Amino acid sequence: MQQLQVLSTDVVVVGKGCTAADICRAANVSLVALSKCNFLSASDPLYPGMLLVLPPSGNLYTVQPGDDMITLCGSQERFLRLNGTPDFYPGRKVRI
Repeated sequence: MQQLQVLSTDVVVVGKGCTAADICRAANVSLVALSKCNFLSASDPLYPGMLLVLPPSGNLYTVQPGDDMITLCGSQERFLRLNGTPDFYPGRKVRI
């Protein structure tokens, strides 16, 4: 894979020679999810410098006593984007 630059946990910059499959492998997301998230069809080309939004992680985690959303997700904002609610308590399943 060539020149994949990650701007944040949610956006990548397409590098020269980078394919959608490369991005999916690096970000551990499916091609279908990446395409839907960016309104792309299979025939749409990627261009160097193009910004792509990564879909929310599909990883579910059961909150344990002592966990906090910032440690799990990097920020409260990202936790809210992934989970849609600030509810955070032991035993709750959350996206991380």
